[in-house]
Amino acid sequence: MKIKLYRSATVGIKLDNFKVLMDPWLVDGEYFGSWSHFPKFDLDKYLDEINSYDAIYISHIHPDHCSDKTLKKINKNIPIYIHKYHAPFLKFKLEKIGFKTIEIKNATRTRLAKDAYINIYAADNCDPDVCFKFFGCSDKSATSHSQQIDSIAIFDDGKNVLVNTNDSPYELAKNTINRIKKDYDNINILLHGYQNASAYPQCFDNFHTDQEKLNEGKKIAKLCLDRALGYITSLKPQLFLPFAGTYALSGKLSNIDCLRGIPTIDSAINYLSSKQKH
Repeated sequence: MKIKLYRSATVGIKLDNFKVLMDPWLVDGEYFGSWSHFPKFDLDKYLDEINSYDAIYISHIHPDHCSDKTLKKINKNIPIYIHKYHAPFLKFKLEKIGFKTIEIKNATRTRLAKDAYINIYAADNCDPDVCFKFFGCSDKSATSHSQQIDSIAIFDDGKNVLVNTNDSPYELAKNTINRIKKDYDNINILLHGYQNASAYPQCFDNFHTDQEKLNEGKKIAKLCLDRALGYITSLKPQLFLPFAGTYALSGKLSNIDCLRGIPTIDSAINYLSSKQKH
């Protein structure tokens, strides 16, 4: 099993001779031009490499995981695997762009090729009552599909197991984590988020000074790191990689990027490593 981190949540994984690209966002300017990569990624230069993947997995519809600008450049013959959501908004979007989209039922280990498997779990463990507590889902009578927006994917080659939690909130995914622990005896690699990808506090005016915003940003950053620590403590992977939500504010918002208070990946690794029990 080989892994390559491109940018943010965009990761390539090689399972034997089968390659999967996860959550492709490689073109700057998502969220109306306000989110960009630093350093910049030249997709045109690496397009042949991106098009060499055998399949794509997309966790959810947010543009830093499902980028229109990126997907429009990628070969439409590459199939995309997604969770089977109650509302097929993600499926419709991908098919409109031109991709063949394959939905996978919750917690159903699916063979991609010889020694290559994918398994997608809903962040709420397909329990609408849990989802209701957080987001007020629309159809309480629906019980067969997830109404949550995020998903957790597991890839394995029969020996090694990689878990990708994407943006799934740890608090919402606790039941799912317990199910994963029952389904998989050993987690080799864990990909998990480590920072806050939102407009708070840098875009809010209820602060007297920039220093107050920065202090609040650091508080949020520690909360996100502790959420990542929850995944690590629960799943006990051999290795972990903080990723996702990594971007720089651009355009008119570039002058407030410094107020987000977010950690670097290196500092996140140092913090999370220091909290591990040896």
